[in-house]
Amino acid sequence: MRYYSCDSHVVEAAEIYAGLTDRFGDRAPFISKDYNDKPGTWLVLPGGIRPVPVGRLGIAGASLSDPATHARIEQGYDGFNPGVMDPTARLDEQAQDGIVGEVMYPSLSMFTFAIPDDEVRDAAFRNHNDWVLDYCSVDRNRLIGVGCLPLPDVERAIAEIDRSAQLGVRGFAIPAHVDPAKPYCHPDFDPFWARAQEFGVPLTMHIFTGSSLEGGMPEHWGTPGGHLKGYTLAHTTIANTIIDLICGGVVERFPDLRFVCAEYETGWVGHFKQRLDHAAYRTPWEVSDELTMKPSEYFDRNFWVTFEDDVEGVATRHSIGVGNLLWGNDYPHHDSIWPNSRPILDEILSGVPDDEKEQMVWSNVLELYDLDPDSLPAAA
Repeated sequence: MRYYSCDSHVVEAAEIYAGLTDRFGDRAPFISKDYNDKPGTWLVLPGGIRPVPVGRLGIAGASLSDPATHARIEQGYDGFNPGVMDPTARLDEQAQDGIVGEVMYPSLSMFTFAIPDDEVRDAAFRNHNDWVLDYCSVDRNRLIGVGCLPLPDVERAIAEIDRSAQLGVRGFAIPAHVDPAKPYCHPDFDPFWARAQEFGVPLTMHIFTGSSLEGGMPEHWGTPGGHLKGYTLAHTTIANTIIDLICGGVVERFPDLRFVCAEYETGWVGHFKQRLDHAAYRTPWEVSDELTMKPSEYFDRNFWVTFEDDVEGVATRHSIGVGNLLWGNDYPHHDSIWPNSRPILDEILSGVPDDEKEQMVWSNVLELYDLDPDSLPAAA
């Protein structure tokens, strides 16, 4: 059996923000060493958004309880594992973890989604998409880099999917949360959904990639990235968006769209599907007249969810849908299970039939990204 991670990350080089300050002044994000006398390397975002410590994003295998880890974090890029910035070395680190490939979502660019300036966000994402294509060029089957699209600006998002999908980007991140005054089921988004369906690329909504950092949650919950309630309840942000996409008729109008909900874990999904069906029965006037199936049936057809070490998700896999589950090791972030993915999977998948295990760790992601298994190495 082979293993392919469908939730890993690149950590973007500082060059993805190169030139933005010259073009946009203090509207632009930038990378700074020892920002405001704080040791380390920082992503500084405009608008008073809290700076992000770059060094924390590339230390998989290290423990935050170890003082040496914090010394590594202060080194910034220099403290990373070799394969974080060197894609050839990354292939060796895949083998060390016992896997043969990764779908890699953004790291720094996750936070760029919260920049409210459409022009700046668009320019930063064009740089990201060009950089990720170059990073993956050493092996485009084992390294699938996910691009970023500047939604909620529909016109710019269409222009960028046209440009970068034709260059070879095979999947895209979009905000997991947009302004509830104009949700994804608003007809203004339909031209974008139509174009994404035309290209046939998966669209990922990853934790921390909202159009605002709190993900639309109440202020007293805090943010998913920085607060107890915010992190614990982060899945409610993506659940809200899934409801808009299903019950607002988006996936009825565009039945070939494929959405990946990443790093919210999965133990909540089976109950969510059951409760959403019952809610649609109780309050049918809140469901689009276009719908021809139960909400859970749209989920089964159009949505995938990733898990890392979620025992509850595995236990309820039949309610979620074995064909809708994708495993990921979250490399190289600090909560990644690298380099111990295989023993951890052996534990959490204990008792799962081999055919179901293979779907979750291998064949589902190959089908989603149209990968030829013969192009990938034998089991690591």
